Amino acid sequence: MHQNDTLPVCPACGRKMQVEGAAFCPYCGAALPHDKTQLPKGAAQALSEADKLSDPVKKRALLLQAERDYPDCLEIAEALLFLGRLHERSSRALDYSVIKCYLWQLFLTPEEFSDERKQAMRSEFFHHPQLERCQQLAPDADAYTRRYLKRLACEFISLFLKGSSRYTRSFFGFRFDNRMSRVLAHPAAQILAAIRQDLQLEAHERLMLSEAFYSAFLTETGGEPQWIDEALQKLDCPIPGPQ
Repeated sequence: MHQNDTLPVCPACGRKMQVEGAAFCPYCGAALPHDKTQLPKGAAQALSEADKLSDPVKKRALLLQAERDYPDCLEIAEALLFLGRLHERSSRALDYSVIKCYLWQLFLTPEEFSDERKQAMRSEFFHHPQLERCQQLAPDADAYTRRYLKRLACEFISLFLKGSSRYTRSFFGFRFDNRMSRVLAHPAAQILAAIRQDLQLEAHERLMLSEAFYSAFLTETGGEPQWIDEALQKLDCPIPGPQ
């Protein structure tokens, strides 16, 4: 058997890896199957314990200690990254911005944010200190960034589009059309058009955001591009290339 025959295949794009042990696909940025037993025992235990915690304050404290104990562990750094600012949530005031993936709201309802807030959200997409830490730990920073953006987009679509009666056209829990690829095509296309028109972002940032969101939309809605592609055409917005 040739060594190349034993290399893993990316579950997202189907391409064969060129090296063993890669955490992410260098072609599409998708996470590759990872054996957590390869993690230090203490790091794996900390991640397992954090998964069981519902209190973000306690979860963050546990992960911060784990990061001090295992400063080279990408999985721990990433858990902190996606935890966002949930530990700052308040029972007295509803603030969706503590949820990491809420950053995409910048492109859905830009009129709701001040110019200063918009710039802060743009910066957080690409220059947050915890993201930069993860990029340093990842074997391929660019591939990691693409994976991170897609995961953020998947979480946003699941929580803020699928979870909203405003966008899913539901009434008392009854949904008039269960085809999410059709129901959510318009708001998703609006987001992609807004990304393309946001000249405060660098060209490569607009491209990465567009590809990540488009790919995430297909993942979250069953892989059918017909409706979102039609919605993009109506907005005179090009269809992003597959991630």
